[in-house]
Amino acid sequence: MISDRPELTLPHRDPFLWVTRLMERNEDGSEGVVEFDVDADLDLFRGHFPDRPIFPGVIQLEAGAQACMWVFMGVLDGGSIREGLFVAVDSYKFKRPVLPGDILRIHCKKLHFKAGLHNWSVEIKSRDDSVLYSKGNFWMKLGGVLS
Repeated sequence: MISDRPELTLPHRDPFLWVTRLMERNEDGSEGVVEFDVDADLDLFRGHFPDRPIFPGVIQLEAGAQACMWVFMGVLDGGSIREGLFVAVDSYKFKRPVLPGDILRIHCKKLHFKAGLHNWSVEIKSRDDSVLYSKGNFWMKLGGVLS
């Protein structure tokens, strides 16, 4: 594990922080793995769905974006939080439901950089990588310092 302090790098805060641990990161921040603990007590499970709680797909997509941003930025000193904005989602598929108590391993890989935009591929898997929950590609603008 590299870090369990996403707040040192990401602008997101509870209750909209969907990453827990930066596990792996290559030197240039173009590839890495982030984990997220899907807490059974998350408030969103009260409504999605009360009789069969499922972690929402749109939040999986957001978790993937936050993971890519953390991989790209690495661990900062906390004094220069960066922004990351969605630009487009090329494709995203949901393969299996994510349930309360699951631990997600979010595999991030930067595919392209063009006109100031980063194209990322994401696969969200179980902690042991045996189950693929979702995968897809999207574009983000990364890097500006929030003021």
